[in-house]
Amino acid sequence: MRKILLVITTIFVICHMQPIVSEAGAEEGKVFTLQDCISIALRQSPLIRSSEFDIKVSEESLNISKGALLPRLDLNGSFMKENQPFPYIPAQSMTIPAKFSDEIYSWGLYFRLPVYEGGRLLKQIDISKIEEEIQSARLRLTIEDVIVNVTNTFNKLLQLKELQKATEISVDALEHQRKNTELSEKAGRAAHVELLRTEVQLASEKQNLIRVEESIIRTKAALAFFMGITQDQLAEVIGTLKTDEKIPSAGVDELLKARPDIVAASKKVEQSRFRVDAAYGKRYPSVALAGNYGNRAGSGFHQREEVWEAGAVASVNLFDGGIISSEIRREKALLNKSEEELRLLQLKARFEVDNALSLLKEAVQRLQVAEKAVEQSEESFRIEELKYKSGAGTVTDALLSQSSMSLAQANNYQAMYDYNAAIVEFKKATGTIEVSK
Repeated sequence: MRKILLVITTIFVICHMQPIVSEAGAEEGKVFTLQDCISIALRQSPLIRSSEFDIKVSEESLNISKGALLPRLDLNGSFMKENQPFPYIPAQSMTIPAKFSDEIYSWGLYFRLPVYEGGRLLKQIDISKIEEEIQSARLRLTIEDVIVNVTNTFNKLLQLKELQKATEISVDALEHQRKNTELSEKAGRAAHVELLRTEVQLASEKQNLIRVEESIIRTKAALAFFMGITQDQLAEVIGTLKTDEKIPSAGVDELLKARPDIVAASKKVEQSRFRVDAAYGKRYPSVALAGNYGNRAGSGFHQREEVWEAGAVASVNLFDGGIISSEIRREKALLNKSEEELRLLQLKARFEVDNALSLLKEAVQRLQVAEKAVEQSEESFRIEELKYKSGAGTVTDALLSQSSMSLAQANNYQAMYDYNAAIVEFKKATGTIEVSK
């Protein structure tokens, strides 16, 4: 029975064990897909977290604006020492004289409730609500920027890794070619210059391999930066560069209206209009209910008296040196500025969409050419290699075909990256970057 219980307990513990999780939020030793990198970036990126705090600030600003409409209640207290007795309670009649003391204690509750402020308080609430919407749109924009940077850097890393594999194969082939040429030279079937040409080509390809390897290191560092983690937290990445993704061919104008930066700019225009109205509101009277209840006492708290007052207070500006007028003109100028900024963003968005479509069209054509070039270069290299081995060709022709094949492969991987970058650019331009935590 004890053995059965031990087995059951062991199974329960194993089933409920949690995987070891690093600070980046991934299991130790796990390879990262693109979605893994994006998910980590959405949790760890300081840019995103900073924007989230901006939303929190705007939420509290809205609470402050709403609180200005509610009653205000203050508890006040004071102690004053005078150089001579002072009437802290005035005379109430001929038979009730004033009360004097050189020490005056007072405490009480002060109440104030705004009744009319020329619409300023209500406009401030509207301004705060729109600010919250602006910050939400900016958060979305920040998230999209982070996803774009992570995606492009991740794809660049995939491109470099494929280029590294191709270059390693090329180095191995040239190593083999060098050995064969060295044997042929010793046997008297090849000149020494052919061996030198092979060694030069091999050294050049090794240099290319080092350049690719160092580019991978730098790209990994950039990817970790965009993800908001350190480079040692970044595992190996895995994925493939797509060459068949489709984009919407219609409805671009509607997509542009939903772009986060255009949404934020539109909200800013609306907010500026409310600010103009709030500035105009300062020309209207301010009315509030006010009251005060408390006690006053003299030395030693003797002859304490209850005091209270209640009523309405009103004020209206008659002359302020033109301050309100200047504020109105300032807010109008800011409104005009925000309208022009919105128009600029709309023009920029259309330009970015057209530019992305042009880049995509160019990338598709270049990808087709690059694929054909790889196919042709591989076949040419195979033929030249057979000709050289059979003695019908020269080492120079074989090396040239090897170099052409390496260049064609590099161009193909670059074309694949450019195609994916153009897709990402179009999604960013139309505000259709998929955001999911």
